[in-house]
Amino acid sequence: MKFYLKSSVVFVFGMLFAPNSFLGELISEPNISVNEIKEAEIRDAEKNYISKYQFEKGYEEAIEFIKTHEGFAGGKAYYDAAGIKTIGYGHVIAPGEKFPERITKKQAENLLRKDFDKAVKAAGRETNVKGYKKIVVAHFIYAKGIGNFLKSNFRKKVLAGKPVDNELKKWCYYRNSKGKPVRSQYIYNIRLWEIKMYNREM
Repeated sequence: MKFYLKSSVVFVFGMLFAPNSFLGELISEPNISVNEIKEAEIRDAEKNYISKYQFEKGYEEAIEFIKTHEGFAGGKAYYDAAGIKTIGYGHVIAPGEKFPERITKKQAENLLRKDFDKAVKAAGRETNVKGYKKIVVAHFIYAKGIGNFLKSNFRKKVLAGKPVDNELKKWCYYRNSKGKPVRSQYIYNIRLWEIKMYNREM
C-alpha cells in the first residue's frame, strides 16, 4: 500500500498516531520525494475537466474563440485592461486563490472550462434560449459579468425574442483619458462574432 500525501505535516501526524504494523508498512515503502509529490499534483491538475455542456452546439467553438482572443500570457498572472488580476485564458484570480508562478496550457484550459460552465449555467437560468443563442449569452456573461447582463437591454431583447445585433454592438466602447467614449475595434470584432453565432440556424 502506498500513501501519496500532499502535506508533510499530515505525514508526520500519521506517523505519530499510526499503529506499529502500519508504521512498519510505511517504513518498508521507498521514500517519496518532494519533487514526486509536486509532479503528482501537476498530473492531477492537468487531468481533463469534463464539462456537462461540452456537447451543446457552439460550446467547443466558444472555448477555442476565448482561448484565441484572451491569450495565454505564458501561463503567468497578469492584469487585464480593467486592472483585474488574471491568469490563463481570462480567469479572474479570486481573493485567497493561489497559483504557481506559471501554469500550463492544460491547467489554463481546465480553468476556462470551469468558468465558462458557470456562465452557461447562468445563461440557462436567466433566459429560455437554447443552442447557439445560449452559448452567446454565456460568452457575454463570461466577458462582461452576470451583473452587466442582468441590467442590459441585450437581456431584454433575448427574453423578448427580438434581434440583438444593435444592443451587442453597444458593448464595445471604453472611455479614454479625456472621458470620451471610444469604440474598441478589438472588442467590436468579438461582438461581431457573438452576433454571427447568435443568428446562426439551429
